[in-house]
Amino acid sequence: MGLSLREKQRVNTLDTVINNALADCLPTTEHLQILVDAADSPDQMAALMSAAGALRDREFHNVVTYSKKVFIPLTHLCRDVCHYCTFAQAPKRVAAPYMSIDAVIESAQQAAALGCKEALFTLGEKPELRYSTARDALAQMGFASTLDYAQAVAKAVFEQTGLLPHLNPGTMSPEELAACRT
Repeated sequence: MGLSLREKQRVNTLDTVINNALADCLPTTEHLQILVDAADSPDQMAALMSAAGALRDREFHNVVTYSKKVFIPLTHLCRDVCHYCTFAQAPKRVAAPYMSIDAVIESAQQAAALGCKEALFTLGEKPELRYSTARDALAQMGFASTLDYAQAVAKAVFEQTGLLPHLNPGTMSPEELAACRT
């Protein structure tokens, strides 16, 4: 059974988008929607993935890049309850609400000695808004928020180890984002 006229038009249009991409032409908004719609068809998705592979290979050949980094879970507490998440824990399930700065520095020093170049800080999203345990721990350490603590720890890691800090704090206000840039 052959393709309907509409299916033929979608294939031809996807072919145009793919050919434009292979010719280094940036997609239009209409073309981006066509790419999104291609996910609905296994055949179109296969064509799209093949073109993406061809672009990758043309530019990078068989080179695989990665960043040598240490994963530092600053806290496992989070204000959100995402049922798919395996990272966040309830306060009763963690030994301490936050890693101490000494433990973070020790981990970062070990990582730097092993050749790491980056420290990826993972933390739940603003756990102090949900848990008094987090608020109390932050207050004891002299910080108003998890983000404030993360910024101080990231600065200390950079200054003491040379590792490039990479924060993953979740949603932030424009003011919080600006404060992370310093």
